[in-house]
Amino acid sequence: MLLAVGKASAPMMKAAIDVLKDFPVYGVLVAPKGGELAAFDERIEVFRTGHPIPDRDGLGASQRVIAVLNKMHEDELLICLISGGASAMLPAPSGSISLTEKKKVTEQLVKSRATIHEINTVRRHLSDLKGGRLVERCPAAAILSFMISDVPGDYLLDIGSGLTVEDPTSYRDAIEVLKMHGLWIEAPQQVKQHLARGLRGEVPDTPKPGNPAFQKVHNIIIANNRTACTAAANALKASRVPSVILTSLAEMEASTMGKLLASTAIECKQVARSRLVILGGETTVQVKGDGLGGRNQETILSAVEQIANLKGTVVAALGTDGIDGNSPAAGAIADGNTAQRANRKHMNPRNFLARNDSYRFFKQLSDSLVTGRTGTNVADLYLMLSLESNN
Repeated sequence: MLLAVGKASAPMMKAAIDVLKDFPVYGVLVAPKGGELAAFDERIEVFRTGHPIPDRDGLGASQRVIAVLNKMHEDELLICLISGGASAMLPAPSGSISLTEKKKVTEQLVKSRATIHEINTVRRHLSDLKGGRLVERCPAAAILSFMISDVPGDYLLDIGSGLTVEDPTSYRDAIEVLKMHGLWIEAPQQVKQHLARGLRGEVPDTPKPGNPAFQKVHNIIIANNRTACTAAANALKASRVPSVILTSLAEMEASTMGKLLASTAIECKQVARSRLVILGGETTVQVKGDGLGGRNQETILSAVEQIANLKGTVVAALGTDGIDGNSPAAGAIADGNTAQRANRKHMNPRNFLARNDSYRFFKQLSDSLVTGRTGTNVADLYLMLSLESNN
């Protein structure tokens, strides 16, 4: 059986079918809504579901996946093809938790300063599939899981919330995440009741490291953010633009990343050195306003005033999935003239930041980066170009 879920599920499924063309296969494909989707024959059931907020179609897909897993035989092989977005696309709420309640707590977490690790700690303890529960209910002789990592550091447990990975976290950890970010009181009642029951040992926790069921599981990462950073560097090299990859493991708030890009540009100016720096990773944003945008556009907007009037300086950020937050853009680009151009339009970057309205800021300047969905996701890319004044 083939199970493909996530933003790259369709191309991963197609590749798997091409490789296994001489073998009898069947499977389930769970892909995000929007964009074109290649046609698959009757062997593959196709579901289009919501992301990043779970929806009813995702619930239906989860139920079908569980049903198919339960019918597998002990002499079968399960091949999982997992990519970014799988967490939201297979919600499978536990116990008496409704989809609406799980959707609400997911929205609360996404809008907070919670990291992807913290968000997924909660998700795993509200799911019948995540945190290795998929393995618990699957009687297959072996499970082979190919993963495209959208998580800095390639932490297996956070790729799709660890569908095929043991979970060292607990119900207590999930509760602590909600309390730490001030979300426990406002969390849906059934969510709190389920986590509290888990804390008391009244419902089983996710399978822990050392669980014998995972001896049949093999998890393999086939692409990650480093892959994208290296591809960017190679593309620049082919255009005779030297670059350096600073890191592919960045995790910080968007405003901090903006300051890092700006400070790197300023230092390059101080030492009179031309440099193109590539960083990869993922930032967070605490959403307080009602604007349009995402973490990548907010990163660049945070740098606009700091690089003002720096000649030969350009900063850019984009999501490798082609999507940034609730906007149609993948990211944005700015240079030393952006602040002055915005001022002529009576646009104050700080006001747009306060409203989390980075998309409208860059759209009015025609500086949004719009790529459309890419069909994959390996987190985000950040670029800083600084040229010597005489270049």
